[in-house]
Amino acid sequence: MNRMKSSIAALATVALLTTGLVVLTPSLGNAADAEMTLPETPTEHAAEAARYEKESLDLEAKAVSHAERAARYKARMKGMSGKQSNAQHGMYKHCERLSKAYSNAAAEAREMAKMHRDMAAQ
Repeated sequence: MNRMKSSIAALATVALLTTGLVVLTPSLGNAADAEMTLPETPTEHAAEAARYEKESLDLEAKAVSHAERAARYKARMKGMSGKQSNAQHGMYKHCERLSKAYSNAAAEAREMAKMHRDMAAQ
């Protein structure tokens, strides 16, 4: 009985927290949009380019990290039972997808950096 009450309490807490986060998310997004300014001067474009370059490096590091994890999960699957192997395969695919997504995001950040460098040069 106590276990059931604890489970219900935990589910209720999660539901309340989730509902609260959903309500807060739009207001946080609006505040960020109101403060966002677009770069106009060459100096501002150069600063934005530098920010995107740093972001691309961070994203690429995450891509490499997840690619390494994917390789470790894939290697671990050898010699495992079907059930264990399936779980490892799921983790392998997850890390592989994240690695590709981070790589794509890094490429886009590099592209944005290039555009801002070009605008700074005009």
